[in-house]
Amino acid sequence: MNLVSSSSNLPVVLASSSAVRKKILSESFIPFIVDIPEFDEEQAKQKLVQKFTNNTKINIKKIALELAIGKAKSLSKKYPNQLIIGSDQICEFNSTILNKSQNAEQAIHQLQMMQDNLHLQNNATAIICNNQVIFKHLSVAKMWLRHLPMQEIEQYVALDQPWGCAGSYKYESLGKHLFKKVEGDYFAVLGLAIQPIIAFLYQQKLLNFNSNISYA
Repeated sequence: MNLVSSSSNLPVVLASSSAVRKKILSESFIPFIVDIPEFDEEQAKQKLVQKFTNNTKINIKKIALELAIGKAKSLSKKYPNQLIIGSDQICEFNSTILNKSQNAEQAIHQLQMMQDNLHLQNNATAIICNNQVIFKHLSVAKMWLRHLPMQEIEQYVALDQPWGCAGSYKYESLGKHLFKKVEGDYFAVLGLAIQPIIAFLYQQKLLNFNSNISYA
C-alpha cells in the first residue's frame, strides 16, 4: 500500500526494465507504473562516447546522465504531464567504460581483471515532465574488490549468474561478498539512488505524505 501520493494524482513512470529498480521504487511506497524505454541504449552510448571523448579521455559521468535523460524522454509523448524517471548505470574501470558482460566467460574475465582494484559505479538519474528535464543527479560509488581466487570467481558467477549487470556482479545478492570496501550510496550501487529522488519530489511538493494510511 502506498504511503504517499503524487500531487497530480498521477503515478510516476519508471522508464526501465530493471527488476531491481522496480523493487527499490516499490519499497519506497511511491505510486508508479513501469514502462520499457523506447530507446536504443547501445547505439546512443556509442554516439555519446564519440561526443564526450576529448584527447582519449572519456567523460563517463556525462554519458551516464545523457543516457538516463534519453531513456526518460523516450516515453515523454506517451505520458504527457507525468513524471518519468530514467536511470543509467555505467561501471568505470581505469577511466574506461566496462560494458556489461554477455555470458559467464565474460563475467569471470571482468571480475578477475578488477579484483584487488578500485572501480566506480556511476549511477545517473533524471526526471522528465513534458520532455523537459526537471531533475538530474549523479551518484558515484567507489568499489574495491578483494583478492579473489579463480575458483571463487567461478563459483560466484555460477551461483549469481551476473552477466548483463554493470560490473558483472549482483550486489543486492551474493555480490556483496566479493568486496573488501565500498564507499557511496547503497541504492546507487544497486542502480537507482532513491534518496535524492524522494528529497526532490518533496522539495517541489510533487509528493504528499499520507499519515492516515497504515500498513502491516
